[in-house]
Amino acid sequence: MPGNEQRTMRIPIPVPLIREMDAVILGGVGGYETRAEFIVDAIQERILELSVDSIEEAGPPPPTPIERVGIAPPADPVAQQTSASAVTFSMPMTALAAPAAGFVVPDVDDLNRPAKSALFGLHNRDYPSLWALTKLASLTVDQPIPIEDYFSDVLKVAWEFGELLLAIEKHTGSKCTALFPTNPKKRKPAEMGFRSFAVGDYRPEGDAFATSGPLFEWRLMALIGDRDAPLVGLTESGWKLLGDVTGISVEEPHPPEVARAFFSHIATHAPEDWKGFAEILRAIGHGATRQDVLDHVARVWTSWTDNEVSTNSAGYIARAREWGLVEPKQIKSQYHLTHLGHAYTNGENL
Repeated sequence: MPGNEQRTMRIPIPVPLIREMDAVILGGVGGYETRAEFIVDAIQERILELSVDSIEEAGPPPPTPIERVGIAPPADPVAQQTSASAVTFSMPMTALAAPAAGFVVPDVDDLNRPAKSALFGLHNRDYPSLWALTKLASLTVDQPIPIEDYFSDVLKVAWEFGELLLAIEKHTGSKCTALFPTNPKKRKPAEMGFRSFAVGDYRPEGDAFATSGPLFEWRLMALIGDRDAPLVGLTESGWKLLGDVTGISVEEPHPPEVARAFFSHIATHAPEDWKGFAEILRAIGHGATRQDVLDHVARVWTSWTDNEVSTNSAGYIARAREWGLVEPKQIKSQYHLTHLGHAYTNGENL
């Protein structure tokens, strides 16, 4: 059968799942433009998971020369010898870099009042949030800045960085654009998705601000000043965590020592988010199907709808894989923990 042959099929899909899919597409997450593109990609990935009996780590593919996409190459001798028409883009170019220290917002002045809840499943990677934190650090070395100025600046740079990630993704086969805005045809929804799920948002509430999203929930980003034009800066713990994660790239999984520092931080400052990881690890144990995980999560968070259980479970599994707690692929239709994941379930890293 020709590889490009197509056939129309009518398959009933639950309405909440369709809405969830549309939210991802409209948010520009993953670069999908149509439902058909999203569904075909999901089917292909599921077939791969179910058809591979064992996993062999082959390591990252060698970098491939590709066309320039508007991002400056690193200033090193090798890059300088590259022709003007092409440059080698690879995972190390996405390594996080930030000032070692800067202005600290005292905890007593912080008007951030996070929801103190598990993060919604559309936040399915932590690297984009930590990347956004490095940009805030660079802008607030001397003093806090208006938060809307930060959002404007970080969104502009996120589009440029998204172009780099698209190039890496295209030529390595590694999916790394999650949460970054990459679809200019859906510019506004893409920016809203990045702001909401990678960074966070706020609204005045009394004398403080009710907030949502990772950087607020993790107590890394603080709000001060006037309720109509708040300023934003890093907390003391934000600067500390930034020092711990500096150097990690979009490549997964992140180093175990960095994972431990990250989990130590959220266990202390965002216990409900840490609970999401902990319950996913308990659900998987020594092997679990997707339905096993969903059943466990539904028992723990009884107020969640079926759609929330599915979405949030998928988000935490993706993040657990990012940090090296869960194996990157299912084995015989079951999720499995890594050595680091088992260490956490045994209490060895708490």
